[in-house]
Amino acid sequence: MSTGRRVRRVLSGMLALAMVLGVAYGAAALLSPVPSWHVEQTLSAADIDVAWGDELALDGTGSTAVNAPSGSTVAAGSAEPRPIAGAAKLVLVSVALAAEPLAVGGAGPAITIDQAAVARYRDLDAAGARTVAVQFGQTWTRRDLIAATLIGSGNNTAELLIDTVFGDLDGYLAAARAWLDEQGLTSTSVVDGTGLDAASRSTAVDLARIGRLALENAVLAELLTTRPAESSAGARIDDEAGFVTELGTIGLVRSYTDAAGVCVLLAVPAGDETIVIAMLGQPGYPAAEDAASAIIAALGEAVRPVEVVAAGQVVAIARTPWGQSTELVATESISVSSTVLEGLDVRLDAASRSTIVQGADAGSLIVTAAGVEQVVRLESTSAITEPGIAWRFADPLTVIERWTG
Repeated sequence: MSTGRRVRRVLSGMLALAMVLGVAYGAAALLSPVPSWHVEQTLSAADIDVAWGDELALDGTGSTAVNAPSGSTVAAGSAEPRPIAGAAKLVLVSVALAAEPLAVGGAGPAITIDQAAVARYRDLDAAGARTVAVQFGQTWTRRDLIAATLIGSGNNTAELLIDTVFGDLDGYLAAARAWLDEQGLTSTSVVDGTGLDAASRSTAVDLARIGRLALENAVLAELLTTRPAESSAGARIDDEAGFVTELGTIGLVRSYTDAAGVCVLLAVPAGDETIVIAMLGQPGYPAAEDAASAIIAALGEAVRPVEVVAAGQVVAIARTPWGQSTELVATESISVSSTVLEGLDVRLDAASRSTIVQGADAGSLIVTAAGVEQVVRLESTSAITEPGIAWRFADPLTVIERWTG
């Protein structure tokens, strides 16, 4: 075979190979999978810069804490444990019900008032401590003792409650420590059930949480709502826990000792929530009333709905490698309480797509606050179409990457 013929044959083969490769590349470019868009989230929890406690301007006198149902707490003043006076009785009734639960409205076991109980009542009353009068031979139910201790702030009934539930003070103190530890109330310690001993101590933050737990206890919540004025035996129970009730409050504790100062624990409705206020070490009842009134007045502004995302708001932008993009907007608004913004999470769950028509479903935005999720659907504001021929053929390496992933 002549050299010329061999050259022509080689050239023909190379041309045929080039044609085959060209056809293969063209087919690969035209038929290659189109990559999904890249979505950039433009709305985050950091954009919601609202702190409900800023509206409260708490007085730094003593210790104050304001607690929301979500657990979010705003505090001012000393953070050190301090004497808690009659607030120790709220711990006592909580621990007693944890040890021996009652049905809501149920009477529970009963005791008969003996001469020792009468003598102890008279001794405490003579010493100027709060008491609820008892008489020899009266029958007192467990519910009576809890109501007299909680609502009447009776030191004598607190001691009777300890004896009937725990046997003695040591038994109660062991149960109280276990309950406090279980609730994570590590800044609270009690050495008695009355708070007359200054070594029973806590912080306003812990006491606000104890107040919240009391409201969540069905038996205590019922007693705090009905506030019985007498025992089942007809013994009078004065309301010694009420405080600034004209402002719609639910009083849990109103107490004083020389060591503790004035200690107040109350709950107040604010919008759809119930806020707990704890104040320790107030210099007197008038000062405590002024401080509580100021907090309650400020709650109207502090506790409010906060819009996290508005209907029609852009929350993300989707972009394609071939240069097209669309905004993703929320189809509805989502609002949460200002008290649950701590720990707010805003998460995008975008659809994995390459093309989309205007107004189509593009995924969702998930807003989580205080463990509650709200989900809103997202849609596109414009269309994204298939890439053109020029982009598909632009780069052989891109074509290979589209096939290999």
